[in-house]
Amino acid sequence: MIRAAAAIVLLLGLSATSALAGGKVEPSLRAPSLVLGRDIAYSLYLPQNLSSPPAVLYLLHGLGGNERDWLHLGQIQKTADRLIDEARMPPMAIVMPNGGNSWYVDSDAHGPIASALLNDFMPHVERVHGLRSDRVGRFIAGLSMGGYGALRLAIMHPERFRGAASLSGAIFEDLQNSAQVSDDQIRMFKGAFGEPFATNRYNQLNFFSRLPVLQTTGRIPDLFISVGDDDGFGLYEGAVALYLRLKRLRLPVEMRIVDGNHNWRLWREDIIPVLSHFGTILHADAKTARRVGN
Repeated sequence: MIRAAAAIVLLLGLSATSALAGGKVEPSLRAPSLVLGRDIAYSLYLPQNLSSPPAVLYLLHGLGGNERDWLHLGQIQKTADRLIDEARMPPMAIVMPNGGNSWYVDSDAHGPIASALLNDFMPHVERVHGLRSDRVGRFIAGLSMGGYGALRLAIMHPERFRGAASLSGAIFEDLQNSAQVSDDQIRMFKGAFGEPFATNRYNQLNFFSRLPVLQTTGRIPDLFISVGDDDGFGLYEGAVALYLRLKRLRLPVEMRIVDGNHNWRLWREDIIPVLSHFGTILHADAKTARRVGN
């Protein structure tokens, strides 16, 4: 009886330890933005028992989504808890902002959302929640519209991000004319690239022409591209075009074409190698810093 009781106490203690080790989630917080003129809603995953400020991943939603998508549909808390427990990624905060249908660009239709995220939102959450605010501790990723936004922000601002990932990103090369864009695509852009849609505005905001400039910068973000082979929007075409362009420029990129369509079933699984990849980068950077320090 004594042994059985001791075993029960031990099991209860292990369960309590596991529960404490899991990350804490705070949904639908708010951060002020002077640039935008309103608050930005966001959700937060924060690892527990931290001994130092954690690295941070900004995780962007897709068209029609919000700051709760990755929590509920993406089950990101369960995934991050498991990967941290398995030491496949170090304890990392995950911040999920609500970008509306902005495509994460500054526009008349949705306001200066990109500027607000970079200049108001990120400094605020890093300060308030005690997160790392250095480039090598900051990553960004997203799905579909958010995949485009994540790559764009990292490529346009390589001094701000160590790495970026696109899951089924809505990636398109620069356009020669408006005939290359379907009416369905224009409707999905929700006015972010002009109303009516303007080809020159899209190209100006797109990141393909920016890629050669990355070669001349001292800070190049590691990029990760993933897309389903059965993507119903055919987004594997833009993903492959971007991958080939990056390889020709000898810029750091990983690519995965995985089995699946444009849905949460794919993204729940697809975020795992992304988090693991960022974890590998963080571990390698820390090892290099220790070696240099010695």
